[in-house]
Amino acid sequence: MEFRHYELGRELVAQGLTVVVISGSYSHLFSHQPTAAGTYTVEQVGGLTYCWVKVPGYRRAMSIGRIFNMVAFMLRLFRLPTGRLPAPDAIVVSSPSLFPILPAQRWARRYRSRLIFEVRDIWPLTLQELGGLSSRHPLVAAMSWFEARAYRVADAVVSVLPAAGAHFMANGMAAAKLSIIPNGVSPDALLEPASKIPANVRGATAGSQFTVGFVGTLGVANSLDALIESARLLANEEIRFVIVGQGSEEAHLKRLAAGLPNVAFAGAVAKSDVPATLRQFDVCYVGYHRSPLYRFGISPNKVYDYMAASRPIIMAAEAANDVVADADCGLTVPPDDPVALAAAIRSIRALSASRRASLGANARAAVEREYTYASLARRYLSILTGTDR
Repeated sequence: MEFRHYELGRELVAQGLTVVVISGSYSHLFSHQPTAAGTYTVEQVGGLTYCWVKVPGYRRAMSIGRIFNMVAFMLRLFRLPTGRLPAPDAIVVSSPSLFPILPAQRWARRYRSRLIFEVRDIWPLTLQELGGLSSRHPLVAAMSWFEARAYRVADAVVSVLPAAGAHFMANGMAAAKLSIIPNGVSPDALLEPASKIPANVRGATAGSQFTVGFVGTLGVANSLDALIESARLLANEEIRFVIVGQGSEEAHLKRLAAGLPNVAFAGAVAKSDVPATLRQFDVCYVGYHRSPLYRFGISPNKVYDYMAASRPIIMAAEAANDVVADADCGLTVPPDDPVALAAAIRSIRALSASRRASLGANARAAVEREYTYASLARRYLSILTGTDR
């Protein structure tokens, strides 16, 4: 699921609020698609009320099918059976989909609710800079209208992107509306792992003197090609690379790693097994391809999970912010550069065990100080209630 909203919602419920998540019934980000019995399906999940709105599926994240999915979601929101749900005091519309701002604005007027626009991905700019669409493309023009409207009509704007304020203001947002609330970690990630090390991970890491680990989706965005090419450069050294997860790029990555004895694909693990899995690694990897979009900053869920597990981190990225450097918990290298990545891995391996433990402790301290969903939810609550100013 979309864990940001689930975790924030759980924390808000713990503070006495009622939280309703209204979501399309299909997303490429879901590891398991929810069961939608009809056009609108209401169920309880972890103390939150979920309302699944039936929408069409699609094959690729960047596709016309995904746009149809978003439009169908908006249209069905106009007929949402609001009588089955509690009347809202605050409504959050979270991007990348912009279209729901229209029905949400109608609800906000009807219920006299605060309206919050949350920006996680900047659309339609993503379509322009990653998809190559012109600013004159009809889809971009239409989405730009929705984007500007959202900035204008929202009572507050929340973003995970620390350097995106200038873009928001250039598109109609008043500066005083903006608050930055990054992603974070569940309180469960800060507990000592209750589960045993998954057998597939234990087998992949057995006998390794030094292990570089990755846990997450095996997709294009995670820049795993560079990790495998760095493994090729380090094939004669006692360093093992363990990739945990599944995704659309799995077959390609396995072909790329064919013949490399130091690369192991462990398959996926349950979310509850991630903390125990991460503790099997000496250093964790997160990578991003070079993209102009990252000039607005990044807020990588994966990094916060690594930090909670007290692991040193190597991040391959070029962004406006650097979570790893700020926490002094590892190294940051240029993206898409296997040579630089291999050098960073050698550097971390050459450190004493105590120095690596110190980097891990720095990571843990930073996540406890700044990135727990308990503290992030308290900040969010002040925005929902309008007491943040």
